[in-house]
Amino acid sequence: MKALRIVGILVGVLVLVLVIGAAALLIFVDPNDYKDQITRAVEEQTGRTLTIEGDMELSVFPWLGLEIGKTRLSNAKGFAEAPFAAVEEVGVQVRLLPLLRKELQMSTLRLKGLDLYLGVDKQGNPNWSDMIKPAAEPAPEADEGRGAALAGLAIGGVEISDANLVWDDQQAGARYQLRDLDLSLSEIAPETPIDFKLDFEVELDQPAMEGELELAGVLTLGPELQRFDIRDFKLETEAEGETLPGGKVEAELASAVTVDLGAGTLQVADLVLEAMGLKITGQASGQDIQSDQARFAGNLKLQEFVPRELIERLGQPAPEVSDATVLGKADADIGFSATSKSFNADKLSLRLDDSTLTGSAGIASFAAQAIRFDLTLDQIDLDRYLPPPAEGEVQAAPTPAQAAAGGAGALPLDTLRALNLDGTLRINQLKAYQLRSADVLVTVKAKDGLVRVNPARASMYQGGYSGDITLDARGDTARIALDEKVQGVQAGPLLKDLMGDDKLLGTADVNAKLTASGNTPEALKRTLNGNAGFSFTEGAVKGINVAALIRNAKARLEGKPAPADSGPNQTDFTSLTGTAKITNGVVRNDDLAAMSPLLRINGQGMADLPQEQVDYSLTVKLVGSLEGQGGEGLADLKGVAIPLRIEGPFAKPNYSVDLAKVLEGAAKEKVKEKVEEEVQKKLEDKLDDKVKDQLKGIFGR
Repeated sequence: MKALRIVGILVGVLVLVLVIGAAALLIFVDPNDYKDQITRAVEEQTGRTLTIEGDMELSVFPWLGLEIGKTRLSNAKGFAEAPFAAVEEVGVQVRLLPLLRKELQMSTLRLKGLDLYLGVDKQGNPNWSDMIKPAAEPAPEADEGRGAALAGLAIGGVEISDANLVWDDQQAGARYQLRDLDLSLSEIAPETPIDFKLDFEVELDQPAMEGELELAGVLTLGPELQRFDIRDFKLETEAEGETLPGGKVEAELASAVTVDLGAGTLQVADLVLEAMGLKITGQASGQDIQSDQARFAGNLKLQEFVPRELIERLGQPAPEVSDATVLGKADADIGFSATSKSFNADKLSLRLDDSTLTGSAGIASFAAQAIRFDLTLDQIDLDRYLPPPAEGEVQAAPTPAQAAAGGAGALPLDTLRALNLDGTLRINQLKAYQLRSADVLVTVKAKDGLVRVNPARASMYQGGYSGDITLDARGDTARIALDEKVQGVQAGPLLKDLMGDDKLLGTADVNAKLTASGNTPEALKRTLNGNAGFSFTEGAVKGINVAALIRNAKARLEGKPAPADSGPNQTDFTSLTGTAKITNGVVRNDDLAAMSPLLRINGQGMADLPQEQVDYSLTVKLVGSLEGQGGEGLADLKGVAIPLRIEGPFAKPNYSVDLAKVLEGAAKEKVKEKVEEEVQKKLEDKLDDKVKDQLKGIFGR
């Protein structure tokens, strides 16, 4: 008991000494008397001028506290005349007795009217470098007791109001400013929920933009600051600027986040992002987040929205489409995995109107910009999304060169050289430029300017297409190589869908191996070279009735009226074959052959693709049974070679038959035959039987 009494007396004496000392300090020490010493010390250490305009107040027990009034610190040389830092009022208090136990217990830290100017000059030097000295190497035992010190950390809160922060980057010519910043934190201590709230206005000049931001939530700090839990996190922002979509953006973000630095894990739950009329929900997780092997996974869902409305909110006019009902609904569901070097949407599902795209897509390497994909599209009618064609016009499909150029114009060589692609796209049902196909398979690989599409396959019009396309953009001039085949395709329905007119009917087999060079579709046409072959069976050529042309020409020569039309304006054939050699865009065909029960047609000619002109010379012979085949009235021309000329523009060629020379030649032949018959008859009358027999051998009669 005596010992306890002694201890109690000693404690009482200690407390009395502290109280007396604190009272004496407050009575005899005025911190304002030391303003000059403080400002001189700052100038000696930093070369800056510290100006303390307001009063300084000191408190000692039970709180060791300091209140500072209006104060400012000058900026570094070469920067604005505005102070580096200025404050209207600062207040901080620390409990005195817990310090004896190596515990830091502070009251609410108050900071009012802070103005902080940060920046770099044109040489990239920051305006705070002169105040920072290289830190000495910490002693090995510096971290001893760290956990205990943190365990004793307690701050009553933080209140920052009316703060303004400026970032002035003279090297980049950019300036950013945060205005009217307010920050409040409730009591800060380990394992204690901390309410926080931050709001400020922001202004940028590059790009020109201004806006407001508010965020709030509840933060819990784990022991030794190794774990952070954020609950009820919410961020709201509103910004305006010419570079923003639609000139204005409003967004809200809510989530719950847990970071465990000790375990190296991250958890993001209940994620909700709303912006531009879109709503995204999801969750994510991370492993080994503090190492080079950090990896992440999660799922994001884009709720159904109206694409047409989104386009308008982005400040763009709604696209002109052939079907006004398209762009009416869309959504997405993305399961992803990622590292610091890659991102992959492992489970991808995108829906637009009646089409759904599934599969995987991602970037295998951020550094190499290596894009990889394996996608399947169930169906799509691209014509619904294209602008409506003008009246009487048919939307033409782009050539391979135009497709590579994005539809028309110069080939984007820089973009092609930057491509790093390896992927496959499957389309179950496709309609594009009126063409219908199914089971489409396109595999594309691109790297360092070399793009290859192989294999490319599709089922279409009761037949199939296969192709191998290579585009080489490594040089100054692009080069393209095509190896394409069409087998068993019904030409009539295909041409009807493609061009709106089935000028050629029949089952078609076509092959072509072509090369070209150039940076525009026009240049590629002019340098097109290669070989092609075609074969059509059981078909017809519409728009020209060869038998009718011959009948009309014959009637004109005989001075008779044109005969009445008989049958459709087409020429039927059982086979139509030929090969072609293409030289600098000019297609030359010398072995055109067509056969039908009525006609035999052979021909040669050329088609100039750049000029879109055709010039063909055909030889037509009437053979077989003429009746019922459109050959009525042409029996006297059976077996006669009749020339047919086709020339003019692709869109509307001219057809002509030079029947006059044919009939003149036929008449001369008949006269010759009649003379020979008369001569032979007279000779037969005068010569004996032996001479007659010899003459018969000479004339073959």
